Amino acid sequence: MSQYLSIGKVSKLKNVSIKSLRYYDRIGILKPAFVNAETNYRYYTEEQLYLLDAITLCIKLGIPLKDLNHYVENDSINLQKLLYDGKILAEEKILEIHKCLEALQETLRQLSVSESGLARIPESRSGLMLPDGFYQSTLQARTILTVPLEEIDTPKYYGQHILKLFVTAQQLGISVSYPSGVLHEYQDGSLTRHMFLLVNTGNGQPSPSQTAGGAIRTLPAGDYICRKISTHMAGSVRDEMKEVLKGDSFHIIETDTSSAQNKKDGYPFELQYPTA
Repeated sequence: MSQYLSIGKVSKLKNVSIKSLRYYDRIGILKPAFVNAETNYRYYTEEQLYLLDAITLCIKLGIPLKDLNHYVENDSINLQKLLYDGKILAEEKILEIHKCLEALQETLRQLSVSESGLARIPESRSGLMLPDGFYQSTLQARTILTVPLEEIDTPKYYGQHILKLFVTAQQLGISVSYPSGVLHEYQDGSLTRHMFLLVNTGNGQPSPSQTAGGAIRTLPAGDYICRKISTHMAGSVRDEMKEVLKGDSFHIIETDTSSAQNKKDGYPFELQYPTA
């Protein structure tokens, strides 16, 4: 039996309850490799742990477990198809959750617009005056998983980087989710870019210092100057934000917007520049 893992061992390794494993067996998406006829104990192989990862991913992305068989090809999971369908479901959920929030934010922005057309950051913060097209948001700290995005890349290749991020997250044993984005970093005028997904910082998730290679970063909480854009930045993000930038060393976050109204108005992305 040394080549098998008991149901209890699998439960501990993958932080999945024994009750859930029995349920997966009952609906036929994760059958034990061996069942002891005398004790009725279930046993699994190490190779089945990969399928369990896919099941967990389905749950997190909102894909019904009964549909998992649609992604099995030649006894393996078509991860790219699974992630693509999961992305659509995740975006729909994000839009629904943030619909009311965006309505409140838009109302607050309208209340802060002066006759000159400039939006004022509340006096309790910085008291700055912003040019037309810019607005201020207070954002929470975000932990992100990144991969380098080379200069030669174009937006049509972003999907490949997203897939790489999901695979990397599985290898690191962490959970990531949308929204995705691009981190533009300027150091003395020199640009580097990284594609990112948000790291779900719940129980069991590693902190940046626990992950080798520096792939996990933290975007600090604080006030950000923002601007809506209609497409991924194919040109210079520095030129797009030049009216509010200070100095030659800074970073700008380009992220998917969760606002249904923004998408409807043709602004599916947002640029975020920290004021501090």
